Amino acid sequence: MNSNIEAAELNMEEADELKYSRTIEDLPGPKGIPFFGNQLQMLGSQWHVTLSNYIREFGPIYRLNAFGIPIVVISDRAAISSLLKDRPESFERSRGLRMRMNELKVGGVFTAEGEDWRKQRKLVTGGLSVEVIRNFFPTMGMMTQRMVDRWKATLADGKRVDLRRDLKALALDIIVGIAMGYDLNVVSDDSHPLQHDLDSLMRRLASRGTSLYPYWRRFRLPVDRAADQSAHDVEQTVLRLIGETRERMKQQPHLREDPTNMLEAMIVASEDPESDFSDQDLVSNAIASVVGGIDTTANSIAWMINLLAQNPEAATKLTAEVDAVLGDVRMSREWEQMKLLPYLDAAHSETQRLRSSTPFLGLLAKADCVVADTFLPKGMVIFVPTTFGDGLDETQFPQHEQFQPERWIFEHKPQKDEDPARKVFPFGGGQRLCPGRFLALIEVKVVVSAIMRNFELEFDTTAPPVQQVMTFFMGPSAVPVRLRSRT
Repeated sequence: MNSNIEAAELNMEEADELKYSRTIEDLPGPKGIPFFGNQLQMLGSQWHVTLSNYIREFGPIYRLNAFGIPIVVISDRAAISSLLKDRPESFERSRGLRMRMNELKVGGVFTAEGEDWRKQRKLVTGGLSVEVIRNFFPTMGMMTQRMVDRWKATLADGKRVDLRRDLKALALDIIVGIAMGYDLNVVSDDSHPLQHDLDSLMRRLASRGTSLYPYWRRFRLPVDRAADQSAHDVEQTVLRLIGETRERMKQQPHLREDPTNMLEAMIVASEDPESDFSDQDLVSNAIASVVGGIDTTANSIAWMINLLAQNPEAATKLTAEVDAVLGDVRMSREWEQMKLLPYLDAAHSETQRLRSSTPFLGLLAKADCVVADTFLPKGMVIFVPTTFGDGLDETQFPQHEQFQPERWIFEHKPQKDEDPARKVFPFGGGQRLCPGRFLALIEVKVVVSAIMRNFELEFDTTAPPVQQVMTFFMGPSAVPVRLRSRT
């Protein structure tokens, strides 16, 4: 156990042994309304902004109430760090979210807990290892080049590039490519049925995540039947790809030693006699990885493009860095170049601080515990901000509303308390750190470096303000940025 959190399976008499000075009832929080509590305040596409504003009003730990169920929001940095480190032993994901995801066959390592999680984590991390990503790097470059060529042709025709759509399409191409070895080419043609089915799943996950009542367990609306069909079709597609991949690996034995995508790596791991992995584990983790890798990375790049276009000085610095690293070529072709883009790294970190795709994580206490000197009973729902706590605190990040990549660049490694990387948690933390983190970082570098090397950014000042829209992940309402080809 970490020093900030004491937890154990306790009976009521043993609960008194925990040391604390307050309970949930002692915490401040916004007023609710009869029956609903604060539930209606947490609906809509900007509920994360509401919770963030409450941090400013009520402090680093406050309470909410949803239909009589207490919720605690904790933004204290030390407490968050300990909470994340104590997963999965002491805290787990919200059971409601896990159930909703599993109902649509989006489970795997994201919804697994305990020993099942440890087994599946090994499966997924092997499929997203540095070596697998390195082997996939040329394909990622090819897919990005295809998007750049499309954009240049669009601009040559005097048309405007739909950045939001195309960035999501590219993210889908890349994650399906590395997860299952399949080239959708959604960038060039978005009519592929797998794209439709995945979009359908994401929409229903978002809708069900904010639903006041799980009505679909009693009766199905047409949209629910359509989502069920999409879930079935995605599952069947993945099963077919598993079969095709296994046959290809029989014909090309070297793939077992040097897998080129996540599915190949997972198949190798699953065939270990001691692994106890099933085809259903392969299916659920392949689907979950695809769902988790589309909007998160696409939204991060979209937010970065928005912020760079509104901050020309930062865009100029990034362009100069990319030009120096890539030289005469227009697209990164060398893996080692990924280590030579510190300002791009800093711009991404600053984007995550301001606009994380997963601004809050939901946890459930598995035992009575004390967090931030507050007694929390077993089953307590806890929300923690990944970046919307210290990341938007003026004392931690002066001029916190401004986009300043320089915050993340140092001549010498900063002391622990001054390191900005220890103040925000965009990829989670502890054992359950996002398994796709390294892939996301490489994808951002490849795509953003290609954009800055080939295009100039111009923010459309006549466009409506860009809103933070929370569905299953948080993304921009639009990307009002015009591209101009660089000569």
